[in-house]
Amino acid sequence: MMKKIINIGLFFALAITFASCKNADEIRKREIAKRPVIVHIEKAVKPSNLGVIKKMTTDEFKTSITDNKGILVDVRTPEEYAEGHLKGAVNINFKKRTFPDFITAIDKNKPVLIYCRSGNRSGKAALIMQSLGFKEVQDLAKGYKGWKAAKFEVENENNTDNEKLQNLLAKKEFKGAAVVGKSHQVGVEEFEKLVKEGKVTLVDVRTAKEYASGHIEGAINVDLKNRHFADNALATITDEKPVAIYCRSGNRATRAMYAMSALGFKEVYNLDKGIKSWKAANKPLKTLAVKGDIRHLDVANFNNAIVGQVGTLIDVRTPKEYTDAHIPGAKMIDYKNDNFKTEFAKLDREVPVLIYCRSGGRSGRAMKVLEKMGFKVYNLDDGFNQWKAEGMKLEGNNIHAKDGGEEGC
Repeated sequence: MMKKIINIGLFFALAITFASCKNADEIRKREIAKRPVIVHIEKAVKPSNLGVIKKMTTDEFKTSITDNKGILVDVRTPEEYAEGHLKGAVNINFKKRTFPDFITAIDKNKPVLIYCRSGNRSGKAALIMQSLGFKEVQDLAKGYKGWKAAKFEVENENNTDNEKLQNLLAKKEFKGAAVVGKSHQVGVEEFEKLVKEGKVTLVDVRTAKEYASGHIEGAINVDLKNRHFADNALATITDEKPVAIYCRSGNRATRAMYAMSALGFKEVYNLDKGIKSWKAANKPLKTLAVKGDIRHLDVANFNNAIVGQVGTLIDVRTPKEYTDAHIPGAKMIDYKNDNFKTEFAKLDREVPVLIYCRSGGRSGRAMKVLEKMGFKVYNLDDGFNQWKAEGMKLEGNNIHAKDGGEEGC
């Protein structure tokens, strides 16, 4: 039987620890080497004293619990927690804007064991906790799903430690520590000024579909809900100037602000109350409309259809072509395979399909077949060759290979 997790009374913070830090990796080292860190709090943790994040297998996580090595925190919603959770866990909801504040109720000097449903939320929660000064965060890589798959112990009943924590959080407002570097919640006018002056990198942290429906002109899209948010942020966003971020209402962007600080971004501005406040002030938005004949779309408009998630993206080339390189997110249904119609028949005809091949030949023929089957079809007119020529994103095992498509595509 697992030993009892450290008593809740031992880890309630008696006072707010004003501390901040960044990721203990190459990003942090690069940032330290390039420029001094600006902090607002005199007693902030120095970057050289950063805590660690450990990705744990299910067995390793279980051992930490059994050996009573840390404080167990479920970062899912209260509803998920009530349906079943690890024995002895307390609950602090990552999806709430209050997460950076409420997590400071946990003792930062003790190891903290966190988990969510599948490892997505907990991965971002770990970054936020690191930026707040936690010394050690153990993150269950496969989450509650992996724990249950291993048939390890769970419980449905609330426990005394969680009751005490929820009562404490209801009575007292915890304030998260300042992050490393400058972080600001700013209003619409100040945010617009930053954008117009061109002194910031503008980032929309909503989903691709939200971004397509209306975003501030000049913004790039890095979805906080995507499990690869950290990697995507580092690969996409320059750290040569401050970053200005926004979401729908300010909730996601507040959490993103802490996570980005942990990733090494030195100055982050967040649009208070998000795009809702921007709209309320009658500020302009840019949409990613799909213009032109959807049966003969150019790369830009085909990409708008993908980002806007107007339908299901299908690659109708061969398995080898697909494996070498394809448009990210595409499924493969080979036009030349005998099961082409059978595979498409499994799809919902009410949902449009976005198709492409090597140069437009196969997809053009496939489009006629699919339209007869009752599908609305968006077709990339000049195919994957043109997509690649215009430097669009690719994924696959051999993305730099020369065109090796089927002759007569």
